[in-house]
Amino acid sequence: MKTFKLQCEILSPLHIGTGKEIEPLDYIITGERLYRLSFERFVTDMTESERLAFEGILDKGNLLETRKYVEEHINVERNTLYSTEVSPQIRSLYHTKKGDIQNQLLINPFIRTEGAYVPIVPGSSIKGAIRTAVISKLASSSGLPKPKDFREENEFESAVLGYKDGKDDPFRGIKTRDKILENDSTIIREIRNVSKKNGRLQSNDMQIICEVSHSSLTGKTVAFETEVSFDDALFSIHFLSKTLTKELIIESCTNFYKDKMEKEHEKFYKNSEVEKYSKQLLSTTLDNNSFLVRVGRFSGVESVTLDNYRNPKPPGNKTVWGTTRNLAESRYPMGWIRVTVNE
Repeated sequence: MKTFKLQCEILSPLHIGTGKEIEPLDYIITGERLYRLSFERFVTDMTESERLAFEGILDKGNLLETRKYVEEHINVERNTLYSTEVSPQIRSLYHTKKGDIQNQLLINPFIRTEGAYVPIVPGSSIKGAIRTAVISKLASSSGLPKPKDFREENEFESAVLGYKDGKDDPFRGIKTRDKILENDSTIIREIRNVSKKNGRLQSNDMQIICEVSHSSLTGKTVAFETEVSFDDALFSIHFLSKTLTKELIIESCTNFYKDKMEKEHEKFYKNSEVEKYSKQLLSTTLDNNSFLVRVGRFSGVESVTLDNYRNPKPPGNKTVWGTTRNLAESRYPMGWIRVTVNE
């Protein structure tokens, strides 16, 4: 097993979610932080009289009264699972709307470890980004016709990699480790969907509130180290359909993701208020052992599909894909990471 260290720097806000949202009753925001509540701990800490009073409020079914009671009686040191920083915009929005019964300040949390509730970057996310770039490179010289539908897309991927079933998929031969992020690596921010109209970026109605990483672009660098391992035994006996190498990964990712960053700049950010942040990303230095990947939600369809073989199905009645971007606080592109490979 040949193992390489991956030194990773999060260049722009990253959101890797759980697929679930937390509702206003599941958290409180006080000071500059969000506290994720544990009702089990909250109730366990109550005296008998407090428990009876709380049960009486719950019986009324009044959410506002319940929220108020929790906020006034919660011990944030003992009765919460974790806390994270909150942007000024979201703090203001929360305090403006917390007295509104229609308040739907749903928050998309960052994926965390079980039990410890620490934010984590899954190795599968990085491996998935690498896989897309490698398959795109191999597809470009395959001469295979563009798939017509979802079924053919799966068959196309296996044809490019040359495997018949998952047992000989070459990506079985590489493994990437999950990595826990350090404390205070995340913050709650607003994500805005924008499109370019008449040469200007305009915010659409869609607003999402997410827990995202800090990043170099937003002024607080988050770096982490993980590993990628190559199973030399599987590759050497040709059990897998192709041999994957460090050099193939670096070349594929460099070509694929640098191209996406440049084209996104030209199509969306040039001559806009986002231009300076996009130029900062474009100025990222890469050497022979480093490359870009784009990871997590809001990566953009171009970064998760194959060059020359894209066949996405836009939602609703749209017939064109890739016409909008999702930006943290309407100005920061999402999901960029610089990876440096070391022995």
